[in-house]
Amino acid sequence: MKALVLRELKSVFCSPAGVFFALAFFFVSGFMLWLFPGSYNIIDGGYADMSRFFNMVPVLLIILIPALTMRLYSEESRNKTIDILISRPVYSLGIYLSKFSATFLFVLVTLLCTGIYIYFIYQLANPLGNIDMGSIVASYFSLILLTVVFIGIGLLGSAITRNQIVALVVSIFICLFVFYGFDLLSGLFISGKAKAVVASLGLNYHYELMRRGVIQVSNVLAVFNLLILFVLLFVITYRVSKRMVFVCLFVISVLNFIFFFIPDYRLDFSADRRYTLSDYSINLLKNLDKDQSLAINIYLTGDLNYGFQRLRNETDNILNDFDRFANGHFIVNYIYPYSGNKASNDVQQDMVDNGMPGIMLNETDREGKLSRKIIYPYASITNDKDTLIVPLLKNIVGNTAEENLNISIESLEYEFIDAIRLLNQVKTKAIAFVEGHDELSRASLYDAEELLSKYYSVNRGEIGNDINILDDFDAVVIAGPLSKFNNTEKYVLDQYIMRGGKVLWLIDGAFYSHEELARLGHSASIKNDLNLDDMLFSYGVRINPDLIQDMQCVSAFLVTNDSQSTVLVPSYYQPLLMPSFDFSVTKNIRDVKAGFASSIDIVNNSPNVRKNILLTTSGKTHLVKVPEPINFDVSDIQEQPAYFSQAYVPVAVSLEGEFNSVFVNRVIPDSIKTGAYKTIQKSQSTRMIVVSSSDIITNELQGQGKDTQVLPMGYDRASNQLFGNREFIVNAINWLTDDEGLMQLKTKQQRMYLLNKSAAYENRDRYAILSILIPIAMMSLIMGSVFLYRKRKYENDRYPEISI
Repeated sequence: MKALVLRELKSVFCSPAGVFFALAFFFVSGFMLWLFPGSYNIIDGGYADMSRFFNMVPVLLIILIPALTMRLYSEESRNKTIDILISRPVYSLGIYLSKFSATFLFVLVTLLCTGIYIYFIYQLANPLGNIDMGSIVASYFSLILLTVVFIGIGLLGSAITRNQIVALVVSIFICLFVFYGFDLLSGLFISGKAKAVVASLGLNYHYELMRRGVIQVSNVLAVFNLLILFVLLFVITYRVSKRMVFVCLFVISVLNFIFFFIPDYRLDFSADRRYTLSDYSINLLKNLDKDQSLAINIYLTGDLNYGFQRLRNETDNILNDFDRFANGHFIVNYIYPYSGNKASNDVQQDMVDNGMPGIMLNETDREGKLSRKIIYPYASITNDKDTLIVPLLKNIVGNTAEENLNISIESLEYEFIDAIRLLNQVKTKAIAFVEGHDELSRASLYDAEELLSKYYSVNRGEIGNDINILDDFDAVVIAGPLSKFNNTEKYVLDQYIMRGGKVLWLIDGAFYSHEELARLGHSASIKNDLNLDDMLFSYGVRINPDLIQDMQCVSAFLVTNDSQSTVLVPSYYQPLLMPSFDFSVTKNIRDVKAGFASSIDIVNNSPNVRKNILLTTSGKTHLVKVPEPINFDVSDIQEQPAYFSQAYVPVAVSLEGEFNSVFVNRVIPDSIKTGAYKTIQKSQSTRMIVVSSSDIITNELQGQGKDTQVLPMGYDRASNQLFGNREFIVNAINWLTDDEGLMQLKTKQQRMYLLNKSAAYENRDRYAILSILIPIAMMSLIMGSVFLYRKRKYENDRYPEISI
């Protein structure tokens, strides 16, 4: 056996077919990946990964491996040398294994020579060395598995004919069918489960899963089954004993029997484990209604640049992951909005009406030519009753395009799971807006109620004196009260919290007159006394009687003295608050627009309560202590360089844990209806969020009468921008009512692997040349060494030394 393997190794490494394979592989890879512009060029893509290489290589191997193997049996059959081998004490299986091993080792050495590409990407990464090596190694492993199947097909094609060209054509056809054919056949089926089953019979299905850096036992088993299948076909069609047929069948049976009892382990080799679904997602998908399918339409289609194609690919990947746990309940369709006969303007308007406005994509090629196109980065999920839109793109102002795309990919699991959860929830959770203390009007909260009604049953009402009145609500919202809470209401609210209730406090620390400020341009300010200070202090925070001015703010139009024109000035009392990017409520949202906010202090360090600052001011802040008058005079402020002397003042804080009741050692109000109820002095584990600006949840109204239009929360008329208020409010309520871990999906992070574009473009030609020459030089050295060794050996055998 050893002699046969050495014979075949020398033959492959010294053959014209081996030289052709290596040169063709390195030339095509080098030119496509480093020199020619297009979808495979690594530098044009801008990402420090090998995904383009692993996308391209299967096509090369489908052609080149049959070219390498076409002569291994057909030539020996034609020259009758195979008969000489069989006539010797050598098993046919030994001959097969020697040819297989030699070919595999040659292809493996060729692939290893492309390791220089990893080094180049390592050098070009920003920062240096920022690459996902674990994912790359796993992808190479998947490529090796692909290689062994193609070699098995190539040997089968070579064995069934003496004509090398026929062997090449037959092998390429079988390779193409095994890799792509089942994907095409799956398109003939309507059922998502049937599509998945048919597609899983092909190599591409398993390769796509593994080349991302995820190795699963079932995928490895599927590849080995295909390999043994082609070995079995070789045994049946070639001159091999029938006993070997039974041996192959026995191996297939034993292999599958063993793996049947082994758990289907799934190893995610990516550095940030970005392809591992959370337990919450898996449980949700496994428990979907078996009699109901979900239709998912993807509108991010067409000719996309690499960044958006990456977003599209990651969308495909996560839906495939979902479908593995959902038993084929998904029917995924890819819809190109402009595929019909409608005019482009009509298509754009239809998409806007459906809640999916297009995004203008501007691209510049190497020659500086600008091209513009409208894309639709959305998906829709439909069940028998309703349809929800899933935005695939997060567009946060201030981030680069790469950062926004990375954030969008991070958010895919949350966005899809949240929509699936809403479509399949049986019981809707309930929240309540508290009334009776001059809170914000229903018109001012219209957008908030409309938005939250998609997730919850929204109610309104007064607290009263019934101790159990709030028990049916998963969360309570107190939005902008201006009059005091009495002790009875405080007791009901406090005991609701003690029993595990959740509260979103939107409390203004100072009061001013909107009317005077609008009419006169100035107003007095006083403390907004709500009789809640002792409660909030007991829970761990204090809202101060002051007003925040911040350099990072929106602008407002002011009428000049002659009332003939308006000027745009900074509105320092309307800051743009900075979200915390490491907490689920505020992760990946835009700045939040606030108005007349106050500062918040954390007043105790109780180990039973975890506190997180959610929103802060910028690094240039000033606090106006009440009762100072407030106005829009900006000239005086701008003349004081040291006016904004404070920084990062907290405006929103989350509290989570076990809270102490404010009614410890206090008398229960006489008016309360308690019955046999006893005061709870320490709460269950619960949550609350305290925000010192009710303006965050307020929407403005535009127009009058029938023409009245509700503007969204966080909309700024002057800049025509929509800030992150809506996402903040929805995330806040979701976090408060989340008992199962949905919001943890928002904390999922994915590292960015970017190229240093300036260094890459400056050295493009050098890297292109080296990427071609170095692998060729490495392979030439190996093949030359084998050739010289073989030459010296045969020369010594031909002229043996004679001793006298």
